[in-house]
Amino acid sequence: MSMLLDIPCSPMCNSQHTCVNGVCVGIGYLSCTLMWSRIGDGDNVVETPNSNIIYWGNAGPSFSTDQGQLDVDNTNGTGPENVFWSNNTSSSVPPTGVYNVCFSQYAFNPNASSIYPITARVTVVGSGNTTLTFTRTFTSYYFNYNHCGSSSGGFLGSFTYP
Repeated sequence: MSMLLDIPCSPMCNSQHTCVNGVCVGIGYLSCTLMWSRIGDGDNVVETPNSNIIYWGNAGPSFSTDQGQLDVDNTNGTGPENVFWSNNTSSSVPPTGVYNVCFSQYAFNPNASSIYPITARVTVVGSGNTTLTFTRTFTSYYFNYNHCGSSSGGFLGSFTYP
């Protein structure tokens, strides 16, 4: 099953956004856009180099998110969910260092299992439009917003900015 449908955005997105799965999502210095393979409520969880966690309960932009923000929280589809740092102001420049990205399974029916797996994919776009993609198939339930690292059950990948 394809996670990225070719659904146009209507109205068209402005220059500070891009269209993903029919939704305008923010772009800027850095963006992490999550999609998943079947209908449900999955959550994008991004841990910054300062160990701050960005997710629906700490959406930013604020000091506690290093000025990053979750601008789309998809609760009943296949995404997108998008965390980004706007390039509208110099105060929203992402901190330098290693970022971790995780997928938290908030509500799926049925939960992820070997019979009903969920594949999650995050696309990271950084400075100079450098793009990375991390994909993982989950065969067990995982839900956590307190930590996102290589030992997390929902870990998708890590990258260094810039």
